[in-house]
Amino acid sequence: MSTDLSGIGLRLREIRKINEITQPVMAAAIDVSDRAYKNYEQEKRELPALTALNISEAFRVNLDWLLAGRGKIHKSDDPELAEASSIAVLSEADRLGINLPISKLGKIIGFVAAQAAQTGESPAQVASHYFETL
Repeated sequence: MSTDLSGIGLRLREIRKINEITQPVMAAAIDVSDRAYKNYEQEKRELPALTALNISEAFRVNLDWLLAGRGKIHKSDDPELAEASSIAVLSEADRLGINLPISKLGKIIGFVAAQAAQTGESPAQVASHYFETL
């Protein structure tokens, strides 16, 4: 592992700086020891998947950004994107004559919104691709 902080270590440090917290506070927030967290940030130890997921959830960070540096740092809470995603999914399901339970539609809408935020595609494009795979 590298120690020049060119990858995940740099992104971990960025999360800490944005949230104005120390390494021990970050470690406590994601339920790992101080030493383990320091090793992740210094890229001396590989970040386990569960720990990456905990960081993503605790700090509302996109997992793809955290692990690979792709996309935007934060998960989107854009109400306009949520509305556009809802319309796109409902329109596409209606166009195809697919009747899905509300719980399933909610999950699809969330997926479409997340993909649109991450990839830059419109919610309509993402919804269309999603329903093509069914």
